[in-house]
Amino acid sequence: MTTDSLFSTCSTTKAFTAAAMSLAIDDSRNTESPLRWDTPMASILRDDFVLGKDYNTMHTTIEDALSHRSGLSTHDACLSLAHPQRSLREAVRNLRHLPIAYAPRTIFSYNNNMYIAVSHALEQIEGRTLGETLKKRIWDPLGMNDTYFSVTGVAEDPSLRPRLVQGYTWDADTETYIAEPYMNDAAITGAGAMVSSVLEYTKWLRAIIYQKGPISPQGHIELLKPRTVITDWEELVGPPPVPCHLYALGWFVSSYRGKPLYWHSGSFAGFGIMVGFVPSNGFGFAMMGNTANARNAQVEVYMHLLDQFTGGPGIPHSVGQATEPENRRMKARSECMEEAIKRLYPSLPDPAIPHALQLSQYAGRYEHPAYSSITLSLRNGCLVADLLDRAVPSLITLAHASGEFFVAHHYQPRKIGSLSGYYATEFIVGSNGIATAMGMDVEPALNGEKMWFGRKC
Repeated sequence: MTTDSLFSTCSTTKAFTAAAMSLAIDDSRNTESPLRWDTPMASILRDDFVLGKDYNTMHTTIEDALSHRSGLSTHDACLSLAHPQRSLREAVRNLRHLPIAYAPRTIFSYNNNMYIAVSHALEQIEGRTLGETLKKRIWDPLGMNDTYFSVTGVAEDPSLRPRLVQGYTWDADTETYIAEPYMNDAAITGAGAMVSSVLEYTKWLRAIIYQKGPISPQGHIELLKPRTVITDWEELVGPPPVPCHLYALGWFVSSYRGKPLYWHSGSFAGFGIMVGFVPSNGFGFAMMGNTANARNAQVEVYMHLLDQFTGGPGIPHSVGQATEPENRRMKARSECMEEAIKRLYPSLPDPAIPHALQLSQYAGRYEHPAYSSITLSLRNGCLVADLLDRAVPSLITLAHASGEFFVAHHYQPRKIGSLSGYYATEFIVGSNGIATAMGMDVEPALNGEKMWFGRKC
């Protein structure tokens, strides 16, 4: 790999999306209907932006969406289960079917779906795709001529494909690296679609550090102004622990030796990205690795560089270690179904209660308006679902626990990728003896509330 190797830059795209919105706000200042950071999203996307609660719909503003404080929890599973060619508008309209976990502006809840919504809003405002806007308004003015908005497009371009980095995940069972599929979701756009290089990102960092165009002076101020306090987020891969971190618009805000440190990580299966800067010292960094855990090493590197740059003794810190959620994910990949059943259902009756129907009678297509559809079939005595056509190609296998309770193993065969997770799953059987719905516990923030897929056939 070299400085011009092309990486999926994942969530570091978010800073560009926020910057594009700052330009749109500047453009509207002298119009009849100027945009503001506190403009409700619903006023821009009147029919499309509807959340699970009316209050959240009406009060979620542009800055709420960009600072992860809308009240909508992560719901990442609905992104991985989505059909890759769904439209941006379709993805936004599906948000109304996702339960709201929090009141707006009460808690930081990292949310890709909100950046998808802002992407849709920008396309309506600009009258073109977000990728076209970023190229015309930001990349071209900065000379970022080797930055792109679709990993699929780059992979299909014979002149670019040789420079596109392959991502990997370490598999402890086989002691080998598993090649991961590239992100394949047309709707991800401003949440994490960009493809770029560390060389290209230096141009972006210079503009941010020295507050140069195309972003206006006021735009720079607004983008870096903290909007949300993060008091408890165990998945944060960043600087050493402090009482709280902050989030601005597409940037985390921390401090080091009393100086503001702005940064953002990005990750997807096979990629770990870390970008940041200390404006008071004119110091910036862009690090891109082809495994998700690269972020831990990247934190170690830039903290060391900060120590060297500031000329002081190294401050003791414990970074570079896998976070607790990463440890859980690593454990889940090696967990067997029997272990998962005991973990998810610790108080099962012994012996287990038989399921009410024959397994073949649970087979069929189950649909959720936001989580797409899951078609179960009976194969070798097990209920399985083929989801290889989704944004994250995968399979599901169901194992019986007791009564109408099952465990769904959502995974990728090793030749495809490393995804592996287990969900508590439940069927509802009607008085007519037909399975009418399947519920899956896929969103941790909802504390056991399941996503219900209605039986369609």
